[in-house]
Amino acid sequence: MKRKLFTSLFTLLFSLTMAWAQSPIDGKWTGKIADDYALTLDLKTEGAGLTGTIGNSDGNLPIKNGKVTGNEFAFQTEYQGSTLPVKGRVEGEKLYLSVDYNGSELNGTFTKQGGGTATAQRKMKPEETEVWDPVPKVVTPGKTTADAPSDAIILFDGKNLDQWVSVKDKSPAQWTVKNGVLTVNKAVGNIETKRSFKNYQLHIEWKIPEKITLTGQSRGNSGIFLASTGPGDAGYELQVLDSYENKTYSNGQAGSIYKQAIPLANPNKKPGEWQVYDIIWNAPTFNADGSVQSPARVTVIFNGVVVQNNFELKGETVYIGQPQYKKYDSAPIKLQAHGDPSEPISFRNIWVREL
Repeated sequence: MKRKLFTSLFTLLFSLTMAWAQSPIDGKWTGKIADDYALTLDLKTEGAGLTGTIGNSDGNLPIKNGKVTGNEFAFQTEYQGSTLPVKGRVEGEKLYLSVDYNGSELNGTFTKQGGGTATAQRKMKPEETEVWDPVPKVVTPGKTTADAPSDAIILFDGKNLDQWVSVKDKSPAQWTVKNGVLTVNKAVGNIETKRSFKNYQLHIEWKIPEKITLTGQSRGNSGIFLASTGPGDAGYELQVLDSYENKTYSNGQAGSIYKQAIPLANPNKKPGEWQVYDIIWNAPTFNADGSVQSPARVTVIFNGVVVQNNFELKGETVYIGQPQYKKYDSAPIKLQAHGDPSEPISFRNIWVREL
């Protein structure tokens, strides 16, 4: 009885040890090289050595001089009288193979048959998937979600325009600051931040005058250019407009990425009430030749409602024609002094966090 119990325990421990020790390279792998030649690999690691076969439907060839270093391996095989060097690596459930065939490198991706790696064949511990470094920096939040957190850059706190300049000539911004509110001065044109940004979180509040007049695009029109890439209205515009019971084209109402993305909802408040945009901007990146590496993306929360959900922009905002990208590195944030004849709108509590 004791011998039986001892034998059973020994067999169990041996099986667990073998499952633990099994290399992720071990097993049968199938795939193609050069997207054409189907192959099967049957591999077995023995310490730093590697044995097994490589072949196809016509038969298998033994591998020679097999060597293993971690998840990478190399061996040789004979084919039609020639010695072919082969190397590869295993990443998760995929094996990536490279064969040197008469000076040409043939590559392929292989999948393990039967599934399961050494990790999957044993019971993992919780701490194996715990990441302790890096440690996120501590940011003290504001008293409310509208208040700037400790790492924010204050762009307008109701006191002055020290963080802003004229888009035209970079002279000090000349919009009106009164009672903690910034009001557009249409006569002097657009303003933009002194600083340039790439990716960021922006909080900005705006208000349409209570006694606004006119209709459509002529009713409280302005814009927040998430990246000001040049003079005038060059850049990527998030539309500002009175869209409370004011009919206009859908990709031109408040919350739209102007003439690109229709808002997912219309949470506009009545004229005279403060409205809030919370924006996550991921700037586009470019290759050395000016081609787009990754397009711009934006998420906009309008009065607590998501109206743009990680939208991928097609390029810079244009009034006529199709949007296109133009290479830039970082850019200011721009506020628009639109030329419509209605009463000017106002802004307050503007802050940004670089991401």
